[in-house]
Amino acid sequence: MATRDRNSSTTLRSLILMSYNMHGLNQGCSTVRDFRDCVDIFMLQEYWRTPANMSRLSHLFPDYCPFGMSALEDCVQAGPLTGRPYGGVVTLIRNELLSECECLYTAERLVVVRTSNILLCNV
Repeated sequence: MATRDRNSSTTLRSLILMSYNMHGLNQGCSTVRDFRDCVDIFMLQEYWRTPANMSRLSHLFPDYCPFGMSALEDCVQAGPLTGRPYGGVVTLIRNELLSECECLYTAERLVVVRTSNILLCNV
């Protein structure tokens, strides 16, 4: 995917995106690490983080800024977390691209980010 200047047909830069169902942060973290040198934007699903553990994404991937929220907030507020966790979408954007990005919407199962003239929807 390449971004283009609206007033020109010249390609400014290519963006490499990856969408990945993690089946939990602990399980999928190694795959994200394997691709972090070549991917600009990760669109991750099913990362299973509680609200208290959301900052862990920033520690694991310091070269990226996470946009997302926990899908387990209601479960945690209802009492102890039992059973298998579920849900959560997060979009990781390489820090160098942040000046061109704007997070438009964040929910438990949807993150919408605009980068240059591209609208990214992570569901």
